[in-house]
This record gives sequence, structure tokens and C-alpha cells, in this order.
Amino acid sequence: MIVKKIADFIVNLKYEDISDDALKQIKLAFIDYIGVYLRGRNEMAPQILKDSFSLMDHNYDNSILTDAMFLGTSSHVLDLDDGHDVASVHLGTVAFSTAIALSRKLEVNGKEFIEAILAGYETGILIGSIANPNHRNQGFHSTGTIGTYVSGAVASKILRLNFYQTIQCLGLCGTQSAGLLESDHQGTMAKAFHSGNAARAGIVSAFLAYNGFTGPESIIDGDEGFLKAMAIGDIRSGKTLKEVNSNKINRYMDDFGKFLQTSDVYFKLYPFCRHIHSAIESSLYLHNIIKKQYDVIESVEIFTYKIASEHDNYKPHNKEELRQSLPYAVAIALVCGEVGLTKINYLIEDGLFKDIDEVEDEKVKEIKILAPKIIIHDKKEFDSLEAGARPANVKINLNESFRGGAFEHTTIYSKGNKHNPVSPGEVIDKFRKLNPTYGVQKLNKIDYMESSKMDELINVLIDSYE
Repeated sequence: MIVKKIADFIVNLKYEDISDDALKQIKLAFIDYIGVYLRGRNEMAPQILKDSFSLMDHNYDNSILTDAMFLGTSSHVLDLDDGHDVASVHLGTVAFSTAIALSRKLEVNGKEFIEAILAGYETGILIGSIANPNHRNQGFHSTGTIGTYVSGAVASKILRLNFYQTIQCLGLCGTQSAGLLESDHQGTMAKAFHSGNAARAGIVSAFLAYNGFTGPESIIDGDEGFLKAMAIGDIRSGKTLKEVNSNKINRYMDDFGKFLQTSDVYFKLYPFCRHIHSAIESSLYLHNIIKKQYDVIESVEIFTYKIASEHDNYKPHNKEELRQSLPYAVAIALVCGEVGLTKINYLIEDGLFKDIDEVEDEKVKEIKILAPKIIIHDKKEFDSLEAGARPANVKINLNESFRGGAFEHTTIYSKGNKHNPVSPGEVIDKFRKLNPTYGVQKLNKIDYMESSKMDELINVLIDSYE
């Protein structure tokens, strides 16, 4: 049973077992999480969530569950949180939201916090790597669904559940697993809510298990479990889980716990869906070639893999839709030469979502002129590359004044992937840009967090910043 092996890993994981690479990645992920959360918490979605819970419960400020939901929603709303290319899960938004909400109420030291985060990351990477891409292709948003297991792993470790209780916790996580991509691609706030809801569900599962509530040990690989129901197609097809996924399951299960995968987590630099990042990077490269001569572009062709090609919204009407729009992301990169959050917000203020005849800003006009000229192709060869590759080839076709010439660039691994890593300095720079008034010297305390009481450290790093 997959759950038993995960539970065994969680219960027996010790700080001393964590490799230096994984430890550095966890601390860097903590920095990245704080920066994204602090900038995201004032966005409309988490504020509506907070207002809604205050109407339902006047004591909501003292609730671990409400805190976890607010943290998760805030840290996912900007689409700038970390993730794993193979597992297709945003891990930090759920793991840290769970751990912080619990640490504010319980006595948790730095080593216990780190153990819990690693347990959550490794659990999410394992389940996500087995389930995807089928799980995603069936319409599920892994951050909501698999994120529930991530939270359960974190919470069970912090609550010090035993082996039996951890099995029950994971079983209860599976039956609460939820999140549909329709929410993401229709430009709604529900995408951000998936993370907060996953953090809530994992905590609920852990407390229930602590008090003797039971959940199915076979929830992941059972005949009517998570993988069969949500990751291999029609549950009534007659095919068994073993027939469909046995080799893949065995491969990941054999390696689980031996080689910690947390060090392969990526960090995002652009506030767009991860599937769009390779096209953005190639477009930024091409911007440096054409500079301000984007008016000579006849057309732009994007050759990419199937999932990325489906992000084909040519008329985004809000921030949520924009983050899923490949044409607009490429047009912004080619015209502006940057796609940072601040630049995006300025473009929106200048009329990015308005009809072109209502726009006065020249760059916004150029973006809106260029976006319809972008043609997206599903390149079959790109679908067969190794797991973790998210390739895009961007080709600019010039008009007759440039003799119909063309420039093109290909990105196989988007920035942040282990083959194209983001440096710690780039993560700190991202933090500064998101929170320019924050005294980043405080982040040095994370280097020595093992000896900290986490409620005190969280107060210094997060709660004291207005």
C-alpha cells in the first residue's frame, strides 16, 4: 500500500536524515513563500475570504483552519509560488501555510518545522509524479487535490502522529481531495482557493486521526481509490491499476525516501502559469534582438507541447485569465521586455483589459495589436521529451520591409528547473521587488531557524511586517 510507505517515511523522518541540498532548498523555499505571501495577502481573493469568514465566525482570527486557508489562498493568488515540474504541484503554498498555521498555536521548534515541510514536499512529489500527467489531463488541479496530502503529511508530523494515526490522516486527506482546472482556466479566484482549502483539509484530517477517526489505508491505490478514480481515465474501463500504472508506480515507490526530491523544486520568476514560462523566456530573448521594432512583426508562431498550447485565451478580462494567457504573456514580453508583477499591474491600470479604442498608452496598444498575430502550434515532438521538460519555440516573422526575415529561439527547460536553476540571489531579488519596504536582513534568521521557536520566528518574519 502506498499510504503505508508514505506514513512510514513521515513517522521515521528525522532532521539528521535531511541532505544539505534539501535543507538549503527548504530554507530558500521558506524565503520565497514569505515574499509571495506578503505581497499576495492584500489581493482581492484572500481579502474576500477573510471578510466572509468574519461574517460566519466572529472568532475567526483565532482559528487554525481559517488561518491556513488565508495563508494558502494568499500565497497562491499571484501564481508566483514554487512547484515541481514532474509532479505538477505547487508545494510550498500548501506545506508552509499548514506549518505556519499550526506553529502559531502549538509549540514547534525549527527542526520539527523543517521535518514537517520536507515530509509534505516529498509526499506531494511522490503522489504527483505517479498521478500526472493523467491526473491533470482529466481536469484536476493538483495543488488542490494532491495538496491535501501535502498538508496532511505536514500536519501529521507536527502533531507527532504515530504510524497508525498517520495512515488514517492520509486516508482522510484522500477523501477530501478536490480542485478542478475549470476554475483555473475560466479566470476565477477558485484557483487560489484550492491551496487554502487543501491546507484546511490536511489539518482537519490530522486532528481527526489524532482523536481516533479512521480513513482508508487503500485511498491512493485501491480499486476505487485516488489513482484509479482520478488518474487513469474511466474507472469502469475494466483495467486494473496494476495493468495501467504498475511500472510507473514501482519506479517511484522504489526510490521514495532514498533520494530526496525536494531539491528539484522550482522557483517562479513570472506571474503566469508555469506552462507559459518557456515561451516567455524565449520571447524575452527575442525582445533583446528586435528592441522597440515590434511594429515590424508580421506574425509570431509559438511551437509548444499540448498542455501549454491549450492556454490560448486571446481576450483575457481579468488578472486570473491573464495568468493563463499564452498570447498575452508573449506579447507583453516582446513589447515590454519584462513580465514582472509590477509591470503587469501598470499595464492593467493603463487599460490592458479595455477595448483598444479606449486605450491611450502606446505599449498597451502595441500589446493588443500584437496578441492576435500570435499563432499557437501543438508540436507533437515536444510532448515526448523527458518528464520535467516544458519546451517552447518562439518564431518572429518580420514584414516585407525586412524581406520577410525571421528570428526564433527555443527554451526546453524554463527558468527554475534543475537544468536551468534560479540562484538564491534571484530569489532574494524577487522578494525585494515584491516587498520593497521589507528589511530583508531579517531573512538571515532562517539560516539558523533550527534553534528557533517557530511562533517567535514567524512573528519576526511575517506578523511584524505591515
